[in-house]
Amino acid sequence: MSGKQAVTVVLILLAAVLVVGLVLCRPMAAENYADGIFNFSAVDGVYVWGWEYDPEGTAPEELLVDAQNRNLAELTELFDDKGFGMTPGGLFSQKLPAPRAGDVCWRVIFHCTVSDSSLTAEYQGGVLRLSGNGQTVVTTQDKSTWARRVFALIDALYPEPEPEPEPEEGGGDTAQ
Repeated sequence: MSGKQAVTVVLILLAAVLVVGLVLCRPMAAENYADGIFNFSAVDGVYVWGWEYDPEGTAPEELLVDAQNRNLAELTELFDDKGFGMTPGGLFSQKLPAPRAGDVCWRVIFHCTVSDSSLTAEYQGGVLRLSGNGQTVVTTQDKSTWARRVFALIDALYPEPEPEPEPEEGGGDTAQ
């Protein structure tokens, strides 16, 4: 094989790898990552968790956003019609990185009772993963800003913590 033929073969292989990469990493609707027949308009319940990571903190409380909650539509709109593409690194690893103190983390599980299908979205350590029909690390346009909007909506669903009771003065027997 001559040098010219070797270069031609290498260029053809690089073009094939590039085309395959572009096809795998193209943006797709979130529904394509779900298990079963999934449609955001049929979502009737969403489980959410949202927290700022604290290594000494407790696990966040699970909240259910059902069809009677006005936030359901707003939450589904954040995902519906949004394009999610696989990341080149996501082709080899589906793990989420360990979060650092103060990192925004959240998990959302959309459920359609009609088709018994679901879609899970997780954001941790700046990485977004969609799960349903497998797990896939993805990216989206303005991912950090969008992830903060999702977190802000989830965070607003949690009830305000009750204030700490103030210590009573003179708590104890006093000598007279």
